[in-house]
Amino acid sequence: DMKSITRAAARLLSGFARSQRGNVALIAGIALPVLLMISAGAIDLHHAAKVKSELQDALDAATLAAARSNYTAAGDIQRVGMASIRANMPQYFKDNPGDVATFTLGSRYQVQATATVQVKTIIANVFLPPYGKLFDDYLPMTASSDVLRASRNVEVAMALDITGSMDGYMNDLK
Repeated sequence: DMKSITRAAARLLSGFARSQRGNVALIAGIALPVLLMISAGAIDLHHAAKVKSELQDALDAATLAAARSNYTAAGDIQRVGMASIRANMPQYFKDNPGDVATFTLGSRYQVQATATVQVKTIIANVFLPPYGKLFDDYLPMTASSDVLRASRNVEVAMALDITGSMDGYMNDLK
């Protein structure tokens, strides 16, 4: 009868609610995907920070190279800077249109540079579905650098000792 079926179902459900068997497996099953996402995110952030540091070092070297060159035309400054940054970061500034660096000669012969590279992420490539983009596959990392060119006009001052200690050498000095 219906009453006994209802009572049996109620007993089964209350027994299921009181049971503690399998709790560890259930908690692990719920927590594992979250822990994997957090771990992949930490790896992505570490990799992005490492690339940003490498980018800053490469951009500083490229800006110094552009500033040390004798060029004053914008195209030449850009060419020297790009050659240097490509040599220091060969894995970037090739095919990806998001990898951009600009070198300009500002007022007072100051070479100013900015660069952005796109760092590929693990989370978007491994954990997110390939059929719909929820997040971008890349994190942009940006750096900037300024170098003031040294003046080519050098002034030299010379001091001569005309006291008694130079007696006899003054004609040679002249």
